[in-house]
Amino acid sequence: MALFYAVSYSGLGVIVPFLPVWMQARGLDPIEIAVVLSVGQLVRIFGNTGFGRLADHFGERRRILMALTVASLLSYLLLLPAQGFVAILAANLVASLFYPAQVALTENLGVLAAYQRGYDYGRVRLWGSVTFIGGTLAVGFEQKVVGPDGILWLALVALAATVALAWMLPDIRTERAPRQKGAVGAFLRNPVFLLFLGANAFVQSSHAAYYTFSTLHWRQAGLDDLAIGLIWSEGVVAEILLFAVSARFVHRIRPTRLILIGALGGIVRWGVLASTTDLGWLLAINWLHAASFAFAHLGAMHFIPRGIPQGLTATAQGLYSSIGISVAVAVATLALGPLYAALGGLIFIVMAGFCVLSAVLGYFLDRRWDGGVIRL
Repeated sequence: MALFYAVSYSGLGVIVPFLPVWMQARGLDPIEIAVVLSVGQLVRIFGNTGFGRLADHFGERRRILMALTVASLLSYLLLLPAQGFVAILAANLVASLFYPAQVALTENLGVLAAYQRGYDYGRVRLWGSVTFIGGTLAVGFEQKVVGPDGILWLALVALAATVALAWMLPDIRTERAPRQKGAVGAFLRNPVFLLFLGANAFVQSSHAAYYTFSTLHWRQAGLDDLAIGLIWSEGVVAEILLFAVSARFVHRIRPTRLILIGALGGIVRWGVLASTTDLGWLLAINWLHAASFAFAHLGAMHFIPRGIPQGLTATAQGLYSSIGISVAVAVATLALGPLYAALGGLIFIVMAGFCVLSAVLGYFLDRRWDGGVIRL
């Protein structure tokens, strides 16, 4: 499981921070980049939720995840010949249907395996973060040799390696969920689950400016790709260290409070990023990625196996990944195009505001959830 995380997330380390740079090199402006990425986020609803429901229905994840790795590789191959806004938008729509679903189902399989087989989720998951750093640093060095086109080729190599190793995934079985047309609706009518989605939606979508425009913003401020790779990597190092020690606290602190800690850390982080592009300050504050992402992520990952009926965890994971993250990030990203053009780095103040809203919802979630399985 750790090896699969490592190989799979090396591709994320290329795609997340640097795909906007590849799009810019193909001629897209900031607003077009925001549209392509935000529409791709919306498409994830269908892939994440649909494949999650499929996994719950059959009570297994391994074979579905193996198929998703192949579909992810083939879909990203469509970007190779794409030129111009329409072609890149269409290719990215296909890629967004499969690759995010692969990531979401990997997380569901990983956390269920941790609970069923007794290993430490954080110490397994951290290897994905380690290779995320490898991906970002590889782009920093590769850019000096072959330029922006190499970004996509690096991503394709990582996706191909993921396909090759998917057969090693553990075969984790759960109780087969009966066909239930109203399962998704039941989740979306449950007040506790809605608070869970909302708290995570705001803290995770607060990263929209960071994921979409931070590289472009720091490049414009005079930082080179190697420095930018170091900034991104520092945040992930902090995430790794938190995952490494997470077993000491994840079963002592309620998952809802982990989400709340993440929101509070995000308020501080985005406030500083809005005020400076000085490399020293950026390196001094970006370790708070361990709060705004890692604490919140750990809270969500441990809330699902504890608060959701076992036969519906993949569906809940799909809803969390799509509606709770992707839709919120899509809306935020779409709005950020014109906002970034007008405000530049001050866009991070808006992201701090998102974390304030997340903290409010996280507080009410902590008060409403009794610590047990919610009734749907």
